[in-house]
Amino acid sequence: MTRSIASIVDELKLDIGASMSAGIIEKACQLGNHQWRERTLGPTPTVWMFALQILNRTACTEAVRLLSDVKVTDGGYCQARKRIPLRVFQSLAKLVVRRLLDSMDHACERWRGHRVFLADGSSFSMPDTPDLQRGFGQPSGQAKGCGFPVANVVGLFHRPSGLLLELLVNPLYTSEMRVVRQLFRWLRRGDVLVGDRAYASYSLFVLLGQHGVDVVTRLHQSRRADFRRGRRIDKDDRIVELKKPRNRPPWMSLAEFVALPKSLTVRMIRYQVVANGYRTQTITLMTTLLDPGEYPVADVADLYGDRWEVETCYRHLKDTLRMDVLRCRSEDMIRRELLMHCIVYNLVRAVMVQAGLQQGVPPDRIGLLDVVRHLARSGWNLDELPVFVVNAKRNRHPYERAVKRRPKHYRLLTSPRRRQRRAVAELVS
Repeated sequence: MTRSIASIVDELKLDIGASMSAGIIEKACQLGNHQWRERTLGPTPTVWMFALQILNRTACTEAVRLLSDVKVTDGGYCQARKRIPLRVFQSLAKLVVRRLLDSMDHACERWRGHRVFLADGSSFSMPDTPDLQRGFGQPSGQAKGCGFPVANVVGLFHRPSGLLLELLVNPLYTSEMRVVRQLFRWLRRGDVLVGDRAYASYSLFVLLGQHGVDVVTRLHQSRRADFRRGRRIDKDDRIVELKKPRNRPPWMSLAEFVALPKSLTVRMIRYQVVANGYRTQTITLMTTLLDPGEYPVADVADLYGDRWEVETCYRHLKDTLRMDVLRCRSEDMIRRELLMHCIVYNLVRAVMVQAGLQQGVPPDRIGLLDVVRHLARSGWNLDELPVFVVNAKRNRHPYERAVKRRPKHYRLLTSPRRRQRRAVAELVS
């Protein structure tokens, strides 16, 4: 029997509300082997205050004013965050994601019966401290003392809801392929993973196929698209046999590479993207969705077009929730701050799904910033969501990545400030 929209919304509302309940936070503390004594800022009020701080996009000095019934100082709040071990935040993030993912799976439509996930990498910056420099490093083009540490991240998103299942954090110059296999634990047989050219790897296709996961990627720029080879399905649709590469990828062990099969059957699809004001662009895809009857070219091309939604998800995290430049000054606290950004983002995304169901539109038509502002004003009140403005459907025109706002015309720092101050002091004296 098909469930009504109202019953799905009620169930989703309960799951969202329970995801940050005191019981869930205490369970995360137990999983993280954290023992605490009762005090004004125990784990539950501290986590709630941390979440409200991110939701209001404010600094620690303002966070203590967000919970009017908790009277603490700025320093007390910062010490309370440090008392909660990192493994507690990791456990809490997993508990929230698992609860919400089950709800999203029931509330959102699947693509031809498959769960679809998007994988992509990004980065974020943080304060220039010795601990963070050692932990993450800075871009090689910047002189020592003139740049900021930058972390490399790889995320896995649930396509229909935008839910972030996991965000892997690594030093700046870590290969995406070296760590992406850690995301496989979220995938199960029958899922589809969509990625960019970096994921068009023979080895990665085989490993995912062993898990029963299908892949859709753009053809790697180093591989030639020859539509004269293989079994012809249509003019721009072929089944081809790929040969095992001679060189082992640096992220794969020798034993794993030797165990790879000698060949792999994939499907090559070519289509054109036409947009007013732009040159017609030809896109070539490589996928393990081999059945042209079950997976027509137009549908696979449309699915790959959804890959660009991962850029919107990262923009929401980095710009709207201000994860682009984190504030904490130690690696341990940076990881706590990042996990709380992920938790808050996922709860906001779940509310977008709930609002979309109530208003009869896809969740990505609900503005994330509108939801953030409502939750910040109401203090996570989910009982009565307002009627949010429905955004226009985003097009997929291949816009150039360019910044509209002009930077200020100051010269770039080429030596540490302490050296500059010393030079100025010598001139004055």
